[in-house]
Amino acid sequence: MASGGHSGSDPVFLITGASSGIGAATARHAAQDGYRLVLAARSADRLAELASELGGEERALAVTCDVTEWEQQQAMVDSTLERFGRLDVAFANAGFGAARGFLKESPEHWRAMVLTNVYGAALTIRATIPALTEAHGHLLLTGSVAGRRALEGSLYSATKWAV
Repeated sequence: MASGGHSGSDPVFLITGASSGIGAATARHAAQDGYRLVLAARSADRLAELASELGGEERALAVTCDVTEWEQQQAMVDSTLERFGRLDVAFANAGFGAARGFLKESPEHWRAMVLTNVYGAALTIRATIPALTEAHGHLLLTGSVAGRRALEGSLYSATKWAV
């Protein structure tokens, strides 16, 4: 955890999938603990609102990023290092499920889910490892009980088992 004061020496916490759910909740808790934040997701408007809520430009950097795109992941890390000079924690959180189940979702939905939940997490790991290693930082991944107790006919369970 960060120290009580707020300064340029406060640790930096990067979160993918930060625009809603677990990602946004984690960002709020991390901000309360004194972290400077890098908020990444596809939704620029939601990210901007959250960044403003959590301290504005001095404390939070909003980065529009599709985690399935390597170049965008690299740009996310580059922006982090340019703005804050370090990266202490990376949370590969971006992901989604199939609300209509295996047989009712389209193959295009399956593809996007597998690429986001598995490949996207792997790209986040790859993009952040050099900076995390330098800072002796931490890497966090979002899993799911669905990855441990597979739901019948659930491709989502398979993606979370992979993570």
